[in-house]
Amino acid sequence: ARGAGMIGWQRLVKVELPLSAPIILGGIRLSVVISLATATIGSTVAARTLGEVIIAGLLSNNLAFVLQGGLIVAALAVLIYDGLSAIERYTARRMGQETA
Repeated sequence: ARGAGMIGWQRLVKVELPLSAPIILGGIRLSVVISLATATIGSTVAARTLGEVIIAGLLSNNLAFVLQGGLIVAALAVLIYDGLSAIERYTARRMGQETA
């Protein structure tokens, strides 16, 4: 890119960002899903989160509440993961790269 006469910001926008976009999006995808999964732990310190149902089920020894809360969090995590994966594939195709 330097040999083609590109200056710093041109090289960043036209070469480096397109090449690193799949890796950046993959990191965002994983961090969002991990954040969602760990946000349920906030219910242990009286925060109102998706884990509230799970904690209530654990405290009252109610397996149905635990399963209900766990399935909701798991379904949401899978939907977000798949949605962000689709965005990642779309961006890679648009930039002319293939992902596995």
